[in-house]
Amino acid sequence: MFKRWHTIIVIFLLPLLVAACGPSAPQATARPTQTPFSTPLPWISTPMPAGTGDNPLRMAILPAEDLSDDQITEFESLFASSGVAVQVVVAESESDALKLLCSNTTAEHAVVAWLDGIGYVSAYGRLCGQAQLLLSTGDGDTQFGERVELIIRPELGTQQISAAEGRTFCRVGYDDSYSWRIPQLWFAQVDFDIAAIDTLEDVEDYQSIVDGVASDTCDLGAVPGSMVDALDEDIAEAIIVAKTSPVLPYGVLVVPPGLPQQHRDALSQVLVDASGSHQDLMSAFFGDYEIQTVDSDAALFFCLMSLARRTK
Repeated sequence: MFKRWHTIIVIFLLPLLVAACGPSAPQATARPTQTPFSTPLPWISTPMPAGTGDNPLRMAILPAEDLSDDQITEFESLFASSGVAVQVVVAESESDALKLLCSNTTAEHAVVAWLDGIGYVSAYGRLCGQAQLLLSTGDGDTQFGERVELIIRPELGTQQISAAEGRTFCRVGYDDSYSWRIPQLWFAQVDFDIAAIDTLEDVEDYQSIVDGVASDTCDLGAVPGSMVDALDEDIAEAIIVAKTSPVLPYGVLVVPPGLPQQHRDALSQVLVDASGSHQDLMSAFFGDYEIQTVDSDAALFFCLMSLARRTK
């Protein structure tokens, strides 16, 4: 009986063993899943920041004196070893320099500009740039700015800004910070309509404003405070200081947000060094000022003090 069942099991399992262990039947070859290829994007080159020979970094400035072509070339050559090529752009006015800065804030088209304190606050507020350098006076007692003083004729009998109504206001020019842009802020503080001034008289310089007020050819005007400090006693007695501003920075180098940090550092290094080693050349550009580094937060605070604080 046992042999019978043994024989049945062998007969039953033998075909299965042959099928499992014998030669394999032809099998279909598995095909890998095809991954579709994406269409390659066109090659886009990374823009090179301004500062090369073909694309120099433009520096807008209102120079202290008329510049010759040789002076401009010599100034630009100071940057030759810094890795940043610079092209000087002589601006016609403060507003032109500000406009050029704010119209070119990307790395590829960057423009840096020397502005006064009011110009810097405007640039900062419009997100056009940050302070990199400040002009300063040396002689041991470093100063970064100048106050503005409103002077009037004693005969007017008042020290109020409203004394300008129906009077002659003397200024150096429409774009001058000390003699007109700061007074405009004073007028705005008390809602005084500038149209109420009888005559806006443009004069040659600040001394002409002082002389005009002292001689009654001007009723009032605004001049740097240091000029008032240096007046002879007889002239000082012929005027009244009606208003004094906080300190207004002499000048600020404003750099746009797109300018790489290495370019900013190179500009600072060259200009600070040249301030001591090329004094004659630098005085043609910046007058009798030295150049100091300053962080942007300090410069902003400094300028806001000039504009936002209540004046005396």
